[in-house]
Formats: sequence, structure tokens, C-alpha cells
Amino acid sequence: MQQIKASIRFIEKCYKLYEQKMYQVALSILRDPGLAEDAVQEAFMKLMKSDAYFEDARSDDCRRYMITVIKHASINIYNKKKREAEVVYLSDRDSDFEDGTGGQAGFAAVGNDDHDREELMAMINRLPEKYHQVTECIAIEELSVRETAAKLGISEANVRKRYERAKVLMKGMVKNEDFFQYNVQSV
Repeated sequence: MQQIKASIRFIEKCYKLYEQKMYQVALSILRDPGLAEDAVQEAFMKLMKSDAYFEDARSDDCRRYMITVIKHASINIYNKKKREAEVVYLSDRDSDFEDGTGGQAGFAAVGNDDHDREELMAMINRLPEKYHQVTECIAIEELSVRETAAKLGISEANVRKRYERAKVLMKGMVKNEDFFQYNVQSV
């Protein structure tokens, strides 16, 4: 019980000492006040769950540790938002479905970085086969809805629906694994 009280006091001291500095670091990485606040909260949640303890909360070691924790939390949020934006890119192409042309924005516009492309490909490859095929045709091969339907031998409405469901699954992959596992079985 004594150790728990000491841990709580330590976290309170760290919060009073470093909260603003951590916010500034997060804001410099994320460039969004709301996300920076989320990063600070996430960093302190990690601190509460960890066994990190320093004799003096004002020590250089403690300060470096706090800055490292906020940098990692900020970078995690940044990467998550970046992955969500890549999946939303696929959603933005929905307006092209209206006329059945499919649009020409293409998969290459998702990211110039090979890592981004590999990450998105990994998500597409994890989709059930019927959603994988449609997503590959539309997002990678840049086929229209009509061309995709002809290639796969299914209706245009079916292409649209499968693509919509694939995007939901991919957004779930970005948010968390449990969502993906549950929804793959239910679709």
C-alpha cells in the first residue's frame, strides 16, 4: 500500500513538472492541439501502468524518460492517423462510383513511401478473398466498377458493396485487431 501511494505521488509530481513540456513536444510532432492532449494522456497512462520510478522527479534521467515516453506516444498517434488517412483515401473514391468509372486517382497516390504501400498491401492481403479481389481491382489495378464487375463476373452493385465492406474491415484493422477478427467472421 505504501508503494502504491509513493507511485501515485511520483506520477502527480511528474504531471505537475512535465505536463506542459510534454504537451509542447507532442504538439511539435502532431501539429494538432487535440491530438497533443491525447498523446500526453496516453503517455501518463503508460507511466501509470509501468514500473518506472525515479528517486527525484526533477532528475535528468526522469526528464529524459518523460520526453521519450511522450515522443513515442506522439509518434504512435501520428502513425495511426496516417494509416487511417490511407484507408480514408479509399473511401474518398466512392464519389467515382456514382458514374461507374472508378476514377483514376490510383493506389500510387496513397503514399510515395514504399513502407506505406507495403503496409496498405498487407491490410488488403488480410481481407477475405472476395473483398481482397475487389479492393485489388479498384485500388491497385485502378479498374472502374464496371471493369471490376466484368473481370470478376459479378454485378456492379456487388462490387460497390464488397468494396464498402472491405473499407470497413480495413478501418477496423487500423483501429484495433479485435474489431477486424470479429467482423471478418460476421461479414
